[in-house]
Amino acid sequence: MKMNRCMDTNMYKEAQETPNCAMNMDAMNMDMNPRMGMCCPQSQVMMCQPIMECPQVQCCHRVINYEVPHIIPCHTKVINHHIYKHTYQPCYSYSEEDETSEVYEPRCCN
Repeated sequence: MKMNRCMDTNMYKEAQETPNCAMNMDAMNMDMNPRMGMCCPQSQVMMCQPIMECPQVQCCHRVINYEVPHIIPCHTKVINHHIYKHTYQPCYSYSEEDETSEVYEPRCCN
């Protein structure tokens, strides 16, 4: 069974077939002691290609408030009621007329 992690190339033959592992033996100053059973010393660090893990999904709930203005047209209609009350007041006037009459007495000389 092939594993996703890099292995010591001396201990596992499968790791040699994997192109993701790259060990630099000279740079690590490995002391291969037959007594150690082909194990790596504790100070050895092996560098491998990064392994792509499954993405972690974080869900962030945000509440966003909106103000939605509604325009309501309000029309005011003014109806003026004009009421006329008719009242009657006498307006007095007068006129004057002069009549003349003449009275003649009998005359003696006629």
